[in-house]
Amino acid sequence: MYWQPKGSKTIAVRELANPLAKALCDYIVGPGEDYTTLGECRRFKELDIVSFDLVVERPQRPVYDIRSVESLTVCFSRSQSMPFAVLIARPDFPDTPHQNLMPEGLPACICIDDRPWQDVRGFYTAAELLGRLSAWFEKACQGELHGVGQTFDPLFMPENSTQIILKNDFCEAARQNNSLFIWSIDQDCRYIFIGGSRPSTVKGNDVELTVLHYAVQPQQMKRMKRAPRDLRQLSDFLLQGGVDFSQSLQESINNWVRERQGVIDRKSIICFLVTVPQIDPATNGIGATETVAFVTSSSMGDIGEKMGLLHRNTSGEAKEFKFVGSIGANLSMDGVNDIPVSMSFVHKEFDAAGAAYLSGEPEADERRILMIGAGSAGSAISETLVRQGLFKWTIVDDDMLLPHNVVRHTLNNQSVGRSKAIELSSNLAEVRADIDARIIVDNVLTPTDRTALNQQIDDADLIFDASASVPVSRWASDLPNTARRLCAFFTPNGKSAILMIEDEARTSMLRDLEAIYLREILQNPSFANHLGPVDRMQYSGACRALTNRIPMASIQILSGLIANGIASGVRSPEATVKIWTMTEDEIRTTVVSDTTTTTKVEGWTVVISTSLKKELQQRRSTALPSETGGVLMGMFDCDLRRIDVVGTLPPPSDSVGTQITFTRGVFRLKADIEAAAVRTGNQIRYIGEWHSHPVGRSSHPSSTDIAQIKQLQNAMSLDGLPAVSLILAENDMSILVRGTGKSAGE
Repeated sequence: MYWQPKGSKTIAVRELANPLAKALCDYIVGPGEDYTTLGECRRFKELDIVSFDLVVERPQRPVYDIRSVESLTVCFSRSQSMPFAVLIARPDFPDTPHQNLMPEGLPACICIDDRPWQDVRGFYTAAELLGRLSAWFEKACQGELHGVGQTFDPLFMPENSTQIILKNDFCEAARQNNSLFIWSIDQDCRYIFIGGSRPSTVKGNDVELTVLHYAVQPQQMKRMKRAPRDLRQLSDFLLQGGVDFSQSLQESINNWVRERQGVIDRKSIICFLVTVPQIDPATNGIGATETVAFVTSSSMGDIGEKMGLLHRNTSGEAKEFKFVGSIGANLSMDGVNDIPVSMSFVHKEFDAAGAAYLSGEPEADERRILMIGAGSAGSAISETLVRQGLFKWTIVDDDMLLPHNVVRHTLNNQSVGRSKAIELSSNLAEVRADIDARIIVDNVLTPTDRTALNQQIDDADLIFDASASVPVSRWASDLPNTARRLCAFFTPNGKSAILMIEDEARTSMLRDLEAIYLREILQNPSFANHLGPVDRMQYSGACRALTNRIPMASIQILSGLIANGIASGVRSPEATVKIWTMTEDEIRTTVVSDTTTTTKVEGWTVVISTSLKKELQQRRSTALPSETGGVLMGMFDCDLRRIDVVGTLPPPSDSVGTQITFTRGVFRLKADIEAAAVRTGNQIRYIGEWHSHPVGRSSHPSSTDIAQIKQLQNAMSLDGLPAVSLILAENDMSILVRGTGKSAGE
């Protein structure tokens, strides 16, 4: 049997207006004739209807009662503005997943394609339609229709344009049976918001909005196969789920009479929200709960009158009251079957879980991240991460937004002259209300309220330096708590982005990762101009009021790369050092993998990378049987008494190495040292010397080595710095540190 709606009429194939409907008929009597038989074509209102029989590849014991030949009706929009619908008229068609929730009285409607119609309508063919139909029935027979992440209940097919948005606090308010607040942002009530509290910004309007919520108990629930079309059918459905709808409705009507009646000719919309458990039709297993909405434009007074609770006021007295209570009324639901209800879309407010799901993240990340710096990098990166459902946010920055900042900041002119931290926090909360924003308008290096800052640091799970300040990065690295640290910044020319993430155990801290990054810049030929010339301009009359000229397009690209790196990096326990370099044609990604070792020498902490040790061993092996050596480049921190040995330079061409000595030359040495410093943004400098010992010798310093370190100490003391000497032998390495005038052991 086919669906033949009342008022439809039979037409010839040539009278079909929808091209896909015509193509389907041609395919059925042509290439598809071996497994399809054309039944009839009809026209119903604005629909072209094609009915046919389909041969199904049916196993001997199908999971559902699918017949070997099924009679189908496909409805097409004559204007092509809507997707087609596949209907099956036989009343005993089995209840399967992937059926649309249809109103009572309409046939079963199966879903064979979940892609947006506007995306596929241009290239949809009759062959694809029939192929998807055959595949649907084959999967139904095998019990394989339900996929991972898909809902069990029938797909929701709304009947009107009203959209219901459930705020984040709706579920908790409904669970505790608290009052629900409802409001709309347009007079036509196309978008209705429901939450546990009414925002202060929402004003009243000329529409009377009412929301009633009902929760069906899972153990009493039957799978919803048909959507109620009127209030009586809705009552019957809820009664099956253990909800006394009529009693609840009576209480609501009585409250309406006492509290809300009195405005004449006010438009009314009542939204019945029903929370139902999802049930697998094959196993009857219960999954998550889903909220569906039924909307009516009838007022509480109209419903109360139909139920026998109210009388319409026709007396001419007290005209502001259109209804009055009925004394001794007998409650009845018999009269509400002509109060229509229609299904509406229900959306949940954008939250962390939804953001993560829509972004392809495995789950929302509820950890608290403390971000230092609300500038161009911080604003763009944080907004991207918030939209991906990542983190609760604490923002620390003492700076104010100035006009020149707007060129590459997510804030706009309305925020000029205001706190970056406060304004950015407000922006992020407008993207996702559950970020639980905290704000500290302060400078981490010189805080005015150290107690408040320390409290937020202690509460953080992650500490993210987005300040583009080397001192801030090192300050963050040295904080005593266990929170994992991140640092991200752009190069001054806006061509590269750098991300550093400590490992989960913090065995490699930000200071270590900084040295590893600088070593890569120093020794990798492709980074010769990584920190090169910068295009700067003055943004005010002050000589130091300079800013780099970088387009927002570059900031967006690079911040997106950083945000993606953070999202994946904080899920891994390993440390991360990534460099993205952007050209007009491509983006090159460099992943730096290295570790460091620490040695205590004369009250100093000396840090050297594994790759540098390997490089020195290689230089020694290449030079054998002669000794070799050269200058060491690195960083001093005299306050922490820390020395990072970052790299070495090739020995000058006038250097001399024999089997028992090495004399380092001086040709172009000063220029090479200056070039190395510039290449790394002047973060490294000359710190000392290294040389090798021949085969058979240990790294223990000789008398000549002791004399040389003393000479080096005298030279370095002019700058108030210690001298470093590294001696490399076949199986060991010695590090000597002398000087500074601060150490009792000099």
